[in-house]
Amino acid sequence: MCFLILVLLFIPKLSDQIAKASFEKFRNPDLALILNFNDATLAMSIGNYFFGGGEYDLKKAEKSFKRAVGINPGVLRGHYQLARIYFIENKFDSALEEINRELEYNSENLRALYVRGLIYGFSGKLADAEKDFLRFTQWAPKEWAGYNDLAWVLSKQGKDAEAENIILLAFKKAIRAEENPWLWNALGVAELNVGKYKEALLAFKKANVLTENLTLEDWRRAYPGNNPATARSGIRQFRNAVAKNLQKAEMIAVEK
Repeated sequence: MCFLILVLLFIPKLSDQIAKASFEKFRNPDLALILNFNDATLAMSIGNYFFGGGEYDLKKAEKSFKRAVGINPGVLRGHYQLARIYFIENKFDSALEEINRELEYNSENLRALYVRGLIYGFSGKLADAEKDFLRFTQWAPKEWAGYNDLAWVLSKQGKDAEAENIILLAFKKAIRAEENPWLWNALGVAELNVGKYKEALLAFKKANVLTENLTLEDWRRAYPGNNPATARSGIRQFRNAVAKNLQKAEMIAVEK
């Protein structure tokens, strides 16, 4: 009886060890996930694996991250990752709830501002999105995506001159901005909307050339939460969008 009690007392710890070995040593995340372990860091690692780190399975990733925050509600990036999943699934209310929890528990994780900006932007709360993207660009001035999405929400509010200035700022501060087709396309959109037709035409031409050199890895880096299997179609759609913008700018340039 005493032996049985001792075994039962150590089962949680044993489960942690077996789950960790299953995932890290034997590369079997599915087995690890079904075990009753109590290690938030391990749960985060398994979640990241299923969120494009090895496989792409949002249900399993969600289950893993929920396990992580259930064990430790304040685990770094736990609620952040759940918010990203819910955003991809267009569950904006749930996504907003989770990203606010991340900021509550881990106020230093200002990358959450970018995710919250996306949530606000796609749910129509443009002024809130603008504030979060602006704060994010101030925190991470060398990253292009914050400027790009800030310009997007500014343009949606009719603030095209401000959008143009933000993209011009990105070209000064973001890493390798001159080689970035998203920034050139955004600049073209802003300049077209403020009536700078010749400048817009040049921006779209630059974007069009750069899209031809986009690789699957470039796309996956730009959209790390999306299904890697959609990268090829995503590149094709982006190229088509830039080509249409270029065609529109060319038609307007002829008329002017």
